[in-house]
Amino acid sequence: MCLDHTTGLPNYRGFETDGRLKIKFDPGTRYSYSGEGIYLLQFVLEQISGRDFEDMVQEQVFRPLGMVNSSYVWQAAYDSNHAVGHDSLQHVYEFDQRTVSHAAGSMYTTIGDFTRFYQALLRHQGLSEHSFSEMFGPQIAILSRRQFGPDAQVDDRTAKTTDLFYGLGFGLLRTPHGTAFFKEGHSEGWQHYSIAFPDKGIAMIIMTNSDQGESIYKELLATAIGDTYTPFDWANYIPYDEK
Repeated sequence: MCLDHTTGLPNYRGFETDGRLKIKFDPGTRYSYSGEGIYLLQFVLEQISGRDFEDMVQEQVFRPLGMVNSSYVWQAAYDSNHAVGHDSLQHVYEFDQRTVSHAAGSMYTTIGDFTRFYQALLRHQGLSEHSFSEMFGPQIAILSRRQFGPDAQVDDRTAKTTDLFYGLGFGLLRTPHGTAFFKEGHSEGWQHYSIAFPDKGIAMIIMTNSDQGESIYKELLATAIGDTYTPFDWANYIPYDEK
């Protein structure tokens, strides 16, 4: 449930008026993106293994894939070589150097490292066929009008009509070119998106350090790889020339 975002937990308890963690719907009944669910999974893994999450990821993912510039905690080597986030007026946000790993949002990486990660996914590297089919097979149909906001609880499609699903850790999108998988990232000063079409062997990763980043996704994806299928409306990716 944590990986397919069906726990019923909110995205972040800090968005609640009282700051308390609440279950929003019956677990397993619908998709609703939850950073809290991902953090819960991290907590469980650490309790079972007796190890720190950062150590596990370094051992099982980053080092085997040659992702030498990736970490869930800030490294001294990054001090002289990192980008800073900007708001919509191009003012610089205060930079956050995380000292404790947080699976839902503390990963530092580079476009080169993340490209290696996507290449590994396309090659099924480090994954059994069973694991790959589970990760990129539909676990839950997405029926909501929008991913976030009030319309996230409003359904405007059915399980038979939707092209959107969630696997384990990735969104899934049925297209004329096969099922694509995608993952997005969004916080103050940082907006990212990545999508891969396994049947075509192509992918695209977009990383931006601006609150305006999402406004260029539609044109970039269409021009670079012919992707007109990303659910722009559902994700609320409003193009710059439509604002």
